[in-house]
Amino acid sequence: MSQRVVTTIQWASIVVGITGMTLDKLIPLNRAVAITAIVISFIAFATLVVLQIFYRDPNRFEGKEKVDLAWRTVLSGADHAVEVFAGDVSWARANKDVLRARTKAGASVHVLCKWPSTPILLDQVRTLFAAGVKVRYYDGDLVKVRGMVADAEVSPDQGTALTVVKTPKQRITMATGQSGSDRSFDYEARRYLPDRDLSYIAMLHQLFGSIWAGLPQGIIVDRRQLSTNDLHRILSQISHYRHLTLDDISLQNVSRASLQSCCRTVKTAKLPGASALIEGYRKYALDPFEPAAIESSGGRRLVLPPIVERQPGGALVVVDGMHRIYQLITHTDAQQLTCLVIDNAGPLPSDPVPFTDVRLSPTKLQRSDNFPNYRHERFRDIKAIDRYLTETGDR
Repeated sequence: MSQRVVTTIQWASIVVGITGMTLDKLIPLNRAVAITAIVISFIAFATLVVLQIFYRDPNRFEGKEKVDLAWRTVLSGADHAVEVFAGDVSWARANKDVLRARTKAGASVHVLCKWPSTPILLDQVRTLFAAGVKVRYYDGDLVKVRGMVADAEVSPDQGTALTVVKTPKQRITMATGQSGSDRSFDYEARRYLPDRDLSYIAMLHQLFGSIWAGLPQGIIVDRRQLSTNDLHRILSQISHYRHLTLDDISLQNVSRASLQSCCRTVKTAKLPGASALIEGYRKYALDPFEPAAIESSGGRRLVLPPIVERQPGGALVVVDGMHRIYQLITHTDAQQLTCLVIDNAGPLPSDPVPFTDVRLSPTKLQRSDNFPNYRHERFRDIKAIDRYLTETGDR
């Protein structure tokens, strides 16, 4: 018997008892009238008890099966956007087909979840990535709400929301990331509709947006072992590097204080991506910026360390990876970073500047403005590497 039923019966019994005693005192001269009134009051309260026990609010759900169905119904009914307040995303696999159908139909699906720290959690997040879902991570208990908002961004008077409460039962333990059951949790959910809950739906939508804006992009970072031959094959896609030998290429830890730059500025718009990458390296215990495979909703890609060319006098000049290095230097205490160091690459496309002189730019500058004494014929076409890795599927 549920706590709700027990509570209803207890209060009804108390009220009936009080009512009966009151009527008995109020009508002492006519016992028949008193008994009739008592019987009528009892029948009335018995009816209320039955209604309380058997009536079900169509927007409230109890038990895992009903909560899961309500979750899938709101998710599958979204036409434009879904915003999910999640924890360990244990629901991802069971809903992967629905998620994929929504993203293929053009709906944007955004999920806030905890940083995945175990193989089970990583697989759950990979399921979201495979379905085209955009993810952002939070630490600890920053997000306590569990539920979703659907289509609230379409207009101020639309949207549906569902909030879920999952309460662990006593003496039951579950591994993080495993889907629970009614044996391990009490499940409750409530659905909010625009005709009566519009302000609450709007509040959840605004809350999601404010949290989302302050969190890094969700990625998974895996260490990649690359041989010198691998590095030579990849670098040879750039015409200026095709003459290099294996001895000219090496992965080295270098001091950030020793670095110089080919350009004067970094673009502000690229720094959030660099910040997410740095946080990913830290969370997955990799040294910045050793070779890694990065997984996200955009797929899986290989990320090389920043490319640094050593000059005849020993100076180390960054030709690729400026935004990563800038963000690392300005937002962390790291003194060393892994770089792909190249010797004998030939004259640089510009005159180097100290890295401490590099500044932020809100817009992309012309190369002639961004590179001191720019020489186009010496420009390194770094994007040739990206094109090659995309074509070959090297991840």
